[in-house]
Amino acid sequence: MVSIVVPVYNAENYLSPCIESILNQTYKNIEVILVNDGSRDRSGLICEKFAIKDNRVKVIHQKNSGPSTARNVGIKNARGKYIQFVDADDCIEHNMTERLVREMKDNSQLVICGYKIIYKNNNKTIHINKIPDQYGTYGKDDFLKIFGRLYEERLINSPCNKLYVNEIIKNFNLKFPEGIKMGEDLLFNLEYFKLCKKVSVISEPLYYYIKLNNSSLTNSYEENYFSTQKFLYEKVKEFLKDSSSYNAVNKFLVNRVYSYNIIDCFTKIINNNANLSTVEKKGMIKNIISDKSVRENIVYFKQGRRQEKLVGYFIEKKLVNAIYNFFKIKLTLRYKFYPIFKFIKKNFN
Repeated sequence: MVSIVVPVYNAENYLSPCIESILNQTYKNIEVILVNDGSRDRSGLICEKFAIKDNRVKVIHQKNSGPSTARNVGIKNARGKYIQFVDADDCIEHNMTERLVREMKDNSQLVICGYKIIYKNNNKTIHINKIPDQYGTYGKDDFLKIFGRLYEERLINSPCNKLYVNEIIKNFNLKFPEGIKMGEDLLFNLEYFKLCKKVSVISEPLYYYIKLNNSSLTNSYEENYFSTQKFLYEKVKEFLKDSSSYNAVNKFLVNRVYSYNIIDCFTKIINNNANLSTVEKKGMIKNIISDKSVRENIVYFKQGRRQEKLVGYFIEKKLVNAIYNFFKIKLTLRYKFYPIFKFIKKNFN
């Protein structure tokens, strides 16, 4: 049996399609654990409705404690041989569970698959596939060799494109870290990876991340974003170093991802949604570009695309104003011209 854990919080607008995609799986030997995490909308009622219709559904109601706690409660109540995670606002391919179980062969302890990002904007839907370019069944050493590539392809962090062995999680008391707002999935996975002797990677995009806005204008300010990204970067390095795998391709790709995340930090700071003064924004930029981990990363900016090379030069020379002005202009143009691009696309395509 596969236990499919779904943390639910204020998801009434998306929850029914999510649960239906799970119950309609071609693999029938499942239990669906819906953890209602203190929802204030009709999510709890929707969960109970499905539990009445299908005895494979179990509903747990708890006070709002966050997705990590909800997943941990789901794990505690899971009776299946395998555990799968689905977010309440997403959906899964009709044969996802069957494909993941099928790949749990040759004593694999983990299966990783591709996924789709589905942008829904007005009446248009855009699908973007995220597919591993290397797949097969790997021993631990060989899996670590391709870790950097999977990490760059954003296939490592999430628990939702994976199938886990319940016994491993419980025997080693693995839990999603509680009390943090970002990166808990990655931290859980890094601990799980340490216990895997074999990992299977399949190319099919079986998980569907549903995004309701494709405007690319949602880079909202998040407090402590840089410190969190730095912490996660150090954790990934630590994981690879402990496995004697922080070298060559892995080192390059992990640091390149960090350079992308630093650019995201600048974007979030400069974003109009950030309730900060210009002086505060420039002060935060100054602190970031003075950080040792960022300065050591300059070489990876220089090996990136035009934007990374330019920002890397600004960082190297500690040009705070140049970074501020660059992202200010970039975001201003994006906000100014996006409605025009949207109008052209709508009326002239």
